[in-house]
Amino acid sequence: MAEEGDGGGGFSSNLSDLDIPGMLHVATVRSPVAKGRLKGVKPPELPPGYRLILPQDIPGKNRLLSFNIEVPVLAFDQLSYKGEPLALIAGPDPVEAGELAGDTVVDCEGEEGINTWEAFSSDQVLSKRVAVIGDPELAFSIAEKSFEGTYLSGASEHLYSEPQGAVASFDYDKLAVWCATQWPYHVRDSVAMLLGCRDEDVVVRPTRLGIHMDGKLWYPSLLSCHAALAAFLTRKPSRVLLSREEDFYFTPKRARSSIALRAALDSAGNLSALDARVAVNVGAYAPLAEETLSQICLAATGVYACPNVRIEGYAVTTNDPPMGAFGGLGASHAFFATEAAVSRIAEALGEDPMDWKGRNVLRKGSSLITGEALKDEPPYQAIADRLAYASDFRRKYACYELVRKRRTGRSDGPLRGIGFAFAYQGSGAFLSGDSPNSYNVELTLDKDLRLVIRTSAAACRDGVRDIWRRSAAILLDLDIDRVTVAPPDTDQAPNSGPVTLSRGVTVVNRLVEKACETIQKRRFRDPLPLTARSVYRVPKPIKWEGGKVSGSPFDSASWGGAVVEVELDPWTFEPMPLGVWLCVDGGQIVSRERAEASLRAGAADAVGICLREKLDLGSGGISEEDYFSYGLIAPASLPPIKIELCQADRRAKTKGIGELPFDTIPPAFLSAVAQAAGEAFYSLPLGPEELAGAAEDA
Repeated sequence: MAEEGDGGGGFSSNLSDLDIPGMLHVATVRSPVAKGRLKGVKPPELPPGYRLILPQDIPGKNRLLSFNIEVPVLAFDQLSYKGEPLALIAGPDPVEAGELAGDTVVDCEGEEGINTWEAFSSDQVLSKRVAVIGDPELAFSIAEKSFEGTYLSGASEHLYSEPQGAVASFDYDKLAVWCATQWPYHVRDSVAMLLGCRDEDVVVRPTRLGIHMDGKLWYPSLLSCHAALAAFLTRKPSRVLLSREEDFYFTPKRARSSIALRAALDSAGNLSALDARVAVNVGAYAPLAEETLSQICLAATGVYACPNVRIEGYAVTTNDPPMGAFGGLGASHAFFATEAAVSRIAEALGEDPMDWKGRNVLRKGSSLITGEALKDEPPYQAIADRLAYASDFRRKYACYELVRKRRTGRSDGPLRGIGFAFAYQGSGAFLSGDSPNSYNVELTLDKDLRLVIRTSAAACRDGVRDIWRRSAAILLDLDIDRVTVAPPDTDQAPNSGPVTLSRGVTVVNRLVEKACETIQKRRFRDPLPLTARSVYRVPKPIKWEGGKVSGSPFDSASWGGAVVEVELDPWTFEPMPLGVWLCVDGGQIVSRERAEASLRAGAADAVGICLREKLDLGSGGISEEDYFSYGLIAPASLPPIKIELCQADRRAKTKGIGELPFDTIPPAFLSAVAQAAGEAFYSLPLGPEELAGAAEDA
């Protein structure tokens, strides 16, 4: 474990590197069906030193509570998805434990699973959101023109550098749990509930988190419960470490969404009404359902001012494995649909999309869907101008449009297109009303003028912890080497909530600054050491009531735009990206080098989603074909990625930027391919199979 003096944030090594003498290895017995009723679990004869663990062995409550959704730690009656944990086998050898789990007979009555979600029954609706502004029906009835389309966002796999897992072991009078989690206190509370003990009897010591892509919010708590249960019953250290295959097949994926959009235009060709119907497949149990749905619905109008709006959203349960987040909790689904749709509108009107979007974009004082006025002027024109210059967008767009209109066959000039998208990333609290929205940070300045920052916010990058240290060093006039970040253990650090939606550089960093200001006021009046704690609570939580939504959707927002240029192979229609340009206004940037590296990595992942990262989940689970065909785009296949960061005012706050590549690049890519092929498309990824129809028409 790292100590307070290491300055690095307190992470231990990877989970797979932890080796505790006498440690048992825990394998999982899983449901063979997507839906059914469990009748019994019959293991083979277990060798000495191996133990079968069943739901009835749980001393506390057999449930994990996340966002007010209950998930069984071990299913004991109803089976809800293929691969659901039913029992555990713990033993000294990981290979043999896995073989014993694989040879265990699961006696169950299978039923036909529910996998449809775009059209769904009322029984499948877990959560619903409705908001109406103005009179959209009247606006559509008198509209000069209207457009409609349904946009689909598919599932994606996180492909972590290390598969998920957890280790549990008794440490004096406490049970210690190691895992890679975005939410250490959720792990602690979940394990305590399972074991029927006090929260303070469990200590969580996060391991190296890595690039989590928001996929480690609640699932590490489930694996920690499995490891903790084995350790509690056997009184031996126990480790759950999923195989690469298990991690791929059974951990949460990015939720799938279908967004049907209708847009009405007035006589000037501007947006007068927008009607959005959202369906998001959240799979079984769906701990993130309300939050994902709220994020999508709040961003359904994109970055555009519209006087008449109707949004209707549904979180739909199926017998797919639990679906979750991927590089954000839902807003990217909405931006994909809205940006792709308005690019189609501009193309149909014969306008440059940058010009049309510039006329309709939100302004300072524009009313958001919640009724709140936008506090700051979006830097649309500055970002659009910089992207237009860097990518030569306006000339290329006009040329490619001319070629597209005159083309009579695939040999008539290169099949090229270019697309542009603009989006924001909000920062602040969760949007679902009952989710935890209180964050705490504690700072101590000792007699040697060394500052220790204590927070349970388990940041995935050293750069985030560097931001905290630099902010504190500047405010207290300290050398940065004198500022350290304590380990994010739950017995040392206050509850700082889950690290997601860039809260590490927004909420947590502001709490660090606030605590520093408190220390600075007391520094020359009170003796050292000095300790200050700062707390953040949501000022205006989001509420959905009576067809209206109120509250503040974000404390502040960063803004970004992307341009993507593509060329289609003239015979296979395989899309080949020629270039990606990303421009971001992220407020005060502590390290431009780290910010650019983060955006470049996100852009590469976003391009992969556009081209090849596809999971069908057609039969309620991931197929073997999905496993072997899925993969990240090779670095050699990536196009040049150009990153620009806008210079911020010195008074500007630090803002989150990690989601912006996922909000902007996919819709820009879709628009570019549509221009190149001369045909509209509505889903990603786009490969030769999806473009086959356009190829036949060319």
